[in-house]
Amino acid sequence: MNIQLANNLFDEGALTALYKAGFITTKVFTYREIYLWVNAQIQTRGISKNQAVLEAELKFDKDERTIWRALNSFSE
Repeated sequence: MNIQLANNLFDEGALTALYKAGFITTKVFTYREIYLWVNAQIQTRGISKNQAVLEAELKFDKDERTIWRALNSFSE
């Protein structure tokens, strides 16, 4: 899924409606948050993607594979 599409669905409330109806889990929201945070770190601090992933592990209390899975879920 494209991150712009996910952001549009989030902004319009469609993701929330799908969650409340039971069609999706909170994982979609978590993955989106991880993706946005990692990209923000890369752009604002100029760190490498690998370094951002390592920091995201600590921030989100998820293992490295989960962080990569989140990033790959919204790859463009």
